[in-house]
Amino acid sequence: MRSDKGTSPEAVLEGMIRRRLLAVIRTKTPEQALAAAEAVAAGGILSLEVSVTMPDADQVIKALAPRHGLTVGAGGVLSKEQAELALQAEARFLVSPVGDISLVPLCREAGAVSVIGALTPTEILAVHRAGADVVKIFPVDPLGGPRYLRAVLDPLPPLPLMVEGGVTLENLPDYLGLPIRLIALGEHVVVPRLVAKGVYAPITARARDLVLLVEKRQGKR
Repeated sequence: MRSDKGTSPEAVLEGMIRRRLLAVIRTKTPEQALAAAEAVAAGGILSLEVSVTMPDADQVIKALAPRHGLTVGAGGVLSKEQAELALQAEARFLVSPVGDISLVPLCREAGAVSVIGALTPTEILAVHRAGADVVKIFPVDPLGGPRYLRAVLDPLPPLPLMVEGGVTLENLPDYLGLPIRLIALGEHVVVPRLVAKGVYAPITARARDLVLLVEKRQGKR
């Protein structure tokens, strides 16, 4: 494996889609973030979304970006300033929970993948037509998760989509059965109480179980 620095956004996105899973890194300290990232990577989740809401998120991205095999981006991006800080730290993708299409040209200029939020069919199609590389459907869990997605995606053409929030080992098969390219996992894998205790082996185990399930569904095992 190697770092994807210098790789085109298209190739970065292709690798992310092939792996399907992303881990959201959102901790109270940079040290916890780095340890959590190492733990999920050891379990096989190699696409990491570092939340810009945590302290020194840009420094965490900068530290992780050169690691071989990892694709590191920024999540929770709500402003141009947050986007620029993350891109300067060599984030390979930006994720916004809202439909801020002004991030699309910023990503394009920096050679990064843009993942922009939407919820309804109208919003999803509008964000896609505005040039987003991926449309993040959020939040889906409070609206019924896979059941909501099946209804909302039925009238739409195939699109590059990501889902985030409420995904667990138990319901992951339901999401894998939908036309969703990327699935982001948060506190189910990076469990706050484990991070607070400095106990990372169970996080690696959770990540490994999730990766094995994806590989099984894709016929790799």
